[in-house]
Amino acid sequence: MAVVEYIVFLAAYIGIAAGLLLGLRAAKII
Repeated sequence: MAVVEYIVFLAAYIGIAAGLLLGLRAAKII
């Protein structure tokens, strides 16, 4: 397993999680 691929996958997972949290927060504000 390539380290670079693992880092990219982890970064993408964190980005999606952060996007969902921001979306839920924005929905609550609206």
